[in-house]
Amino acid sequence: MEGGLLRQATMKYSVGEIQPKQDRKDRAMAGLTLAGRARGPTAMNKTLVWDIPNRIFHWGFAGSITAAIAVGFLVDDEQPLFQLHMLFGMVALFLLIIRLAMGILGSRYSRFSSYPVHPRKVLDYLRRSILSKTELYAGNNPGSASAALLMFLIIPYLYVSGTGFGGETIAELHGFFAWVLLAVVVVHLSGLIWHTIRHRENSALAMVTGKKTGRQEDSISSASPLWGVIILLVSVLWIAALFAGHNTSASTVKLPLIDVTVQLGENESDGGDEERDHDDDD
Repeated sequence: MEGGLLRQATMKYSVGEIQPKQDRKDRAMAGLTLAGRARGPTAMNKTLVWDIPNRIFHWGFAGSITAAIAVGFLVDDEQPLFQLHMLFGMVALFLLIIRLAMGILGSRYSRFSSYPVHPRKVLDYLRRSILSKTELYAGNNPGSASAALLMFLIIPYLYVSGTGFGGETIAELHGFFAWVLLAVVVVHLSGLIWHTIRHRENSALAMVTGKKTGRQEDSISSASPLWGVIILLVSVLWIAALFAGHNTSASTVKLPLIDVTVQLGENESDGGDEERDHDDDD
């Protein structure tokens, strides 16, 4: 009995020894391949990169800019409806103020320090986007980051020049910078479409779900739902107060919180001056 067991063990050992080395090599290579896949792009999953505050700002800012541009270019500035152009511009400026705070205190990809906007990096990204596929970024890529910063710089200027706070010289350039803003928006949207086609990554959908395809270590820790609710509530209340303080007949609006009344439109302001002069003559 003991001899039989010894012979079986010897036979198994012999079979293992005479097994072709190529088979063992194939199994080893297969193991390395699976390990490589676990670390490679095929192992990438949907990871959270945009928190809720960022998504609320993005769509609110995009909507207010779109409305302001549409009214500004399609409605005559002498019509009462044109006053909405300035109101939507004020909404965009208010949201931008919130975004500036997020750029310092916000989540990982909300902070301006994460924006890859070095001139050399931006130029290289634009060149690669035309000639070949570009590098994928967890947050903003150099193109979208540059477009965002340009819009963030143009909006305050448009507000100052549109309300007349900056004087006549600055006001004369309001129309020019409005066209610059429109050009930035068009280039930005074109870049998003091109990026979606080339990389098959829907950037617009990512701003809805907050998730992009990437490595787990590149994800943010939380969607910050509480801060999202707070920012949404504050924004809705401020915007509602802004429109409630709009006097269409007088072409004025009272800015919430700071209790400042702003004249909407140069034409209406001129008319008001003429009316006051007429009252003085009487």
